[in-house]
Amino acid sequence: MKVTYIGHACMTMESGGTRILMDPWMTDPTYHNTWWHYPPLCTGPRDLPKIDYLYISHEHPDHFDPPTLRQLDKDVQVIIANYKRKRFRDRLTALGFRNITEINFGEEFRCNGSGLRLRLVAPDRPWDDSAILVKDNRTTVLNVNDCHLDEATLERLGREQQIDLAFLTFTGASQYPGCFEFPLESKIQRWRESKQSHVEEFVNWARLLRTKRAVPAAGNYALLAPDQLFMNTADYVNTPQDAVDLLRERAPQIEGLQMNPGDTWTPEEGHTRLHPAPDWSRRIQHIEELSRQHAAQIAEGFASEGAEPPDLYERFHAYFTRLLQADASLAPRINIVTWWVVDGPYGGDWVIDFTRQRDWVYRGVPAEWNLRLKFPARLVSQGVSGEGIWDNLVLSFRVRLARNPDRYMKEFWTWLSKV
Repeated sequence: MKVTYIGHACMTMESGGTRILMDPWMTDPTYHNTWWHYPPLCTGPRDLPKIDYLYISHEHPDHFDPPTLRQLDKDVQVIIANYKRKRFRDRLTALGFRNITEINFGEEFRCNGSGLRLRLVAPDRPWDDSAILVKDNRTTVLNVNDCHLDEATLERLGREQQIDLAFLTFTGASQYPGCFEFPLESKIQRWRESKQSHVEEFVNWARLLRTKRAVPAAGNYALLAPDQLFMNTADYVNTPQDAVDLLRERAPQIEGLQMNPGDTWTPEEGHTRLHPAPDWSRRIQHIEELSRQHAAQIAEGFASEGAEPPDLYERFHAYFTRLLQADASLAPRINIVTWWVVDGPYGGDWVIDFTRQRDWVYRGVPAEWNLRLKFPARLVSQGVSGEGIWDNLVLSFRVRLARNPDRYMKEFWTWLSKV
């Protein structure tokens, strides 16, 4: 088997003349003009060799990138998990893909007689995602991407499989704590705690899987907009070298591979670099240079989003009222007051009060609130029109958040991530 790492969570695996492309985000930027590849890619969609199968794990745009997907052959066989909700499949169909195969978790799928086999692994959290296990007659590779697996699942995979190479997450990509309005000292402490927990998770997962080799992946990105540069802080972001170094210290029996865009791995030749590894000590300086280099494209991207409509509040009211009326259990389950500060000519202070039995959505500043969300009006417009997915809008990091009390409001965030 030959594995070629394209960047972030995107890679190809090939054996016996059959090639699978995985989670292709190959254009910049994504997440509503905010996420850019870091290190920069050396391969674009038009540079790809012939692809026999396309696997996409889930809908986040750093895995499911419409500008990339529009450039791929629409006759390729697409592999996704057989999710109960069909929005994922329907979005692929809308992009023009004609050959979509939905696979049940745990079932083996054989690729066109080449000897290449794959199996999808279900997440241990309540949202649509998958990891993928790929085998040929000699090699087993696990690509976890963003799929959260509990220790019991990892231990079972480690017992059942002899994993030669595992691609594992190693750093954070969340609105917490960077988008929250915590005091600076508190934010730095939370950043550092999150950073440490993610790199330790990388090592722990590699141990539980008993993999021979582990690659830090699905965490290489940069925020280049000037008002977001602070969120690239080394207080929060691990580098792949950080993960490899901790793995060497804590689990020296496992080989850590720092694969960068264009690098390959085979059982015969091991890890082969296309270019020298980045100087990670200059990561922040390099990101600032990229921000200046792409300033015109950044400005053009934001400008292209257009303006919000004059009746944005009416659309906001109708959209969320419809969702709450459709599910009688929703409001009592979430049971918080959310204050939306919508920034734009047709924005304002709006409330979704999940503690009420009816009339949940109204204008004004609530006397008591639990979660405050400051959104650009144009992003709210995309959310209520269906043009944007709320989870992706939040992960653009263009939202500013505050919470009272200071606790994770799981029911709200779980619901919003699925809307």
